[in-house]
Amino acid sequence: MSALPPAIAPAFQYASDCYITQSIQMGMEGLHGIGMTWPTAFISAAILLRIGTAPLHIYAEKLFAQRLHAQNFLTQGILKKVSERYRVQLGPSADGSKLEVKSSDPKIAKATEDALHEVPSMLSEHGLQAARIQNLKMSTVPIWIFSSFALRNVINSDFHPSVAGALWIPDMLAPDPYFVLPVAVGVFGFLNLYSQRKIYPGVVKMTWKQKSYDAVLAFFTMFAVSIMSQLPACIPMYWLIVSMSGMAQAQLLRHPKIKSIFGIKKLPTDSRTPIRDLFKMRTV
Repeated sequence: MSALPPAIAPAFQYASDCYITQSIQMGMEGLHGIGMTWPTAFISAAILLRIGTAPLHIYAEKLFAQRLHAQNFLTQGILKKVSERYRVQLGPSADGSKLEVKSSDPKIAKATEDALHEVPSMLSEHGLQAARIQNLKMSTVPIWIFSSFALRNVINSDFHPSVAGALWIPDMLAPDPYFVLPVAVGVFGFLNLYSQRKIYPGVVKMTWKQKSYDAVLAFFTMFAVSIMSQLPACIPMYWLIVSMSGMAQAQLLRHPKIKSIFGIKKLPTDSRTPIRDLFKMRTV
């Protein structure tokens, strides 16, 4: 901690010593204590944490599907009432992506817009706010941060555990000599982002804010890759398992059979071949 800037040293100290970090560290040491090698213990800890945090993501996906169904239902009902009141035709937009009132009258357009502005408040009344759904997914982020500090505590402990490597990495306490693991972490980070933007083209609207968010995320992903290339190889290995398991979880929750098990409503973006869809996109 002495090498850290004074402004952030207390935060790092807290993250290293808090109960969550200590609990995860004890779990990693316990896995090693039952006979697992340290790399296997780290990998197992990442998978167990992914399973443990899965209910939050499943619940978020359930609310997300409910929100889309409710939003479509309310929007269709409002547009139908506007159409009947002003006696104008209701039909699909030019690109066929949504319903719209077929009128160029500014008065009707204003009435339609005002009516549709009530949809978010209606969704909020039923606990389907977009912010709530996003916060449910983001609530697991601290767990992963604390788990990284738990891993750091293990490899920096007084007894200096021997972490034998394999293949091109002879020692997991030394940086990856060929940068394979750090680069793989970055690739899966971009792949996760790519899947969210491409598999759900009709759901995620690419506003300037979203593009700015993607740019910032890309920058921090590249920054993280450069940092991980200088850290012990077991750290990027751990984050690679975290990224891979997160990717697998997201794709599994798009499969109709998996969704039916957890009672998640169907969406047009569901797929029986979610992995293939990463490389062969279909139009939604």
